[in-house]
Amino acid sequence: MVLKFERGYFFNIMLFKLLPIALLLFSYVIPIDAIAQSAKPSRQIGPAIDCDSDGQQDDIRMDDDGDGIPDRCLLNQIKPALNRENYDRELKQLQAQSCQKATKIVKNMSYIMCSTNGGKTVVSASEAIVEVGDGVGFWLKSDRVRAIVFFGTGEVVFFNRGVLEAQMSDKEVTTVFTADERQQFERLEKAGVQRILQVFGR
Repeated sequence: MVLKFERGYFFNIMLFKLLPIALLLFSYVIPIDAIAQSAKPSRQIGPAIDCDSDGQQDDIRMDDDGDGIPDRCLLNQIKPALNRENYDRELKQLQAQSCQKATKIVKNMSYIMCSTNGGKTVVSASEAIVEVGDGVGFWLKSDRVRAIVFFGTGEVVFFNRGVLEAQMSDKEVTTVFTADERQQFERLEKAGVQRILQVFGR
């Protein structure tokens, strides 16, 4: 009887000692499974969009938990589709267009307008100070300004149907702008050509 008591007693003691270990091992099963799920790589949801309202479709939505619902938005992730070489090539093509050129000198300013289709379609217009040649030129594509060249600095600004797309300098191509920069350039895109065309009575 004493022996049975001792065996039962020791059995209960061993069970009491082993139970926390079993519970501890079981508790690790759930976190490991959770870690396996959380280790799923984040993936992009849908096409690039404009999350930060800067006018550029260069932000991407990410799904972090695999449920198909965007959890966050990464800003300025998409590089411009056109790199510097493409911008250079396009500008040369715009400037190489054959056209009928008209020139006027008003005081110390030189104005040039190039047109095709019997003068109906304007492909470029520019204004510059006669003595130094400093000024600005506009090149159009499908009746909208595609590029503005600043003669003094050599910088070129590209637009996509009135929306500022990129600024190209000697060193880099910039696609991120402040609100003031965007407003300034887009205002010039809208009014600059018309100011020159008025000189030619158009």
